Amino acid sequence: MHDAIVIGGGISGLTAAYNLRQQGYSVRLLEENTVVGGNIRTESVADFRLEVGPHSFMGSSEHVWKLTEALRMEEDAEPAQAASRFRYIYRDGRLHPLPMGPLMFLRTPLLSLGAKLRLGLEPFVPNGAGELDTAWEFFCRRFGREAATYIMSPFVSGVYAGDVRMLGARAAFHKFWEFEKEGGSMILGAVKYMRAKRKRLAAEGVPHRRGLFSFRGGLGRITARLGTELGDAVQTGAPVETIRPTTGGFLVRTPTDTFTGRSVVLAVPPAAAAQVLHAMFPGLSPEFAAIPMAPVALVHWSPGPDRNGGPPGFGFLMPRHYDLRVLGTIFASQLFSLRAPAGTALYASFYGGMHDPAAMDLSDEDLAARVASDHRHIFGDNELEPQIIGIWRYPAAIPQLLPEHPERIDTIQAQVRQRPGLFLAGNYLTGVGIEHATESGYRAAADCQRFLKSPSAEGTR
Repeated sequence: MHDAIVIGGGISGLTAAYNLRQQGYSVRLLEENTVVGGNIRTESVADFRLEVGPHSFMGSSEHVWKLTEALRMEEDAEPAQAASRFRYIYRDGRLHPLPMGPLMFLRTPLLSLGAKLRLGLEPFVPNGAGELDTAWEFFCRRFGREAATYIMSPFVSGVYAGDVRMLGARAAFHKFWEFEKEGGSMILGAVKYMRAKRKRLAAEGVPHRRGLFSFRGGLGRITARLGTELGDAVQTGAPVETIRPTTGGFLVRTPTDTFTGRSVVLAVPPAAAAQVLHAMFPGLSPEFAAIPMAPVALVHWSPGPDRNGGPPGFGFLMPRHYDLRVLGTIFASQLFSLRAPAGTALYASFYGGMHDPAAMDLSDEDLAARVASDHRHIFGDNELEPQIIGIWRYPAAIPQLLPEHPERIDTIQAQVRQRPGLFLAGNYLTGVGIEHATESGYRAAADCQRFLKSPSAEGTR
């Protein structure tokens, strides 16, 4: 019998398994795919390095840095190149850089004069935070309709591939919502929060890192390293069918094997969680099913030798009311080194999402044609002939945190706590970013460790 069985080999499950094993516990990690890493993996194709999911993490990601240090990978961390500070929004036929300072804000044609004045009044807008506010209601209230349309809505599409009118402000942008609720202003609340955080980090002796980071060789190096560290504790090609309670713990079944563990950490998406927990908690299936998942197609492409395509920068986001289907494009080879062969460029474009789910089902040929058509228009280059390097499709890519999501998660967690020794992890719980997912792995490992040290669990050794 293992001390802990971790189900799911994404960043959440890998983090939980690694931390438990570091504390001396016997761990078995079961992953249905042939490799671990989930959507945080880097693949090499024709001398291009392709991220099959996220491309970077923020310097403020404390739990990612904690994991990086535990894995002794600090020297492998790579800050984004200088061009990454330029980000663009498409409006009225061209890309506009996001303002990076007061003077640039005053001059930008991205917003009208009236919209700029309205946005500048944000600190004086009355506090109206409601628990069931949508992100659209929140951003319109704080910044005005035009800024919500051309800045915040594309941002939502970039993070969640979501619909700003569906997502909950409190659920999907909890920190922003708290700034308004507690301080009456998102802008002033953010300033106050950052000052307090810098002070706390200084007191703890932790560096205050800014900007974006990856790892030399790709973001997937961190999940690959976790898999290496776990070694023979990992079993791939092992989809879990059911979890059942048994004497002193749990019985976990795959199509070919049966495992027993004193505890279980379930780090899989909502639909998979509903399936494996159905025997114990049939009433939870509707709760898991009520968490929508955005479908996404990711296309890696190159404009060809000696053609750079877009302007220098991180990439661009696309408001949803134009006749262009791309959600946004990351200028991957401008972010980090060695992502493309010398003399070439690499881009990663995202299609689908909650506004355009059918895009995920386009054939490779139709996706390639759409990439070419969209980017000829956006970049103003009628001779652009993208070379497609790789296409990945994710029918259920990103959880959508609706207004009632926190209460739904509370309901799920309350049921799961009725079975001591069972814990949840994953990016659908509190946020979809790498930091949230990693933090959930740390939290699940800590909860599991407390259980394993408890008198009731000690008797099952």
